[in-house]
Amino acid sequence: MGYVLSSFPNGFAGSISRSLDDVVISMANKSGETLGFGVPVALNPAGNGVVPFDGSTHTAANFLGVTVRNPSKTPDTYGSKLGSYAANELADVLVRGHITVKMTGASSAKAGAAVAVNKSTGAFTVGSGDTVVQLTSAHLARPVDDYGMAEIVLNVRNVI
Repeated sequence: MGYVLSSFPNGFAGSISRSLDDVVISMANKSGETLGFGVPVALNPAGNGVVPFDGSTHTAANFLGVTVRNPSKTPDTYGSKLGSYAANELADVLVRGHITVKMTGASSAKAGAAVAVNKSTGAFTVGSGDTVVQLTSAHLARPVDDYGMAEIVLNVRNVI
């Protein structure tokens, strides 16, 4: 007997969700710690790698992109919540295109909403104000699903 799907999840964090005009670059993880999938990143001060986007020090102009779930680090191998880029390992970063990310505080947001990064948690969210860094090049492409995952689109390459 078949099943009726009542919802269609957006996928795993860091999964490229469409591949029409995506641009992915590789940069070394210079954070000194593991770097998860689907997290916002910025160039490190030396400009030779990426670090997690820090809302307390970075601005929208520093936003580089989102870490991509590497095909060799599949959910079947590491689990959907595991797997990351080790320190100094090359990390794939989506700088333009569509990607699935974990989204907080955006359960009622609609497609087209501006995407921001929460200054205290570093998580993607929607909204404006002093507690977030508004990303001018990122918008919600598909609303948040039952698992807290959303599809966002990076409209233009920001830094590189």
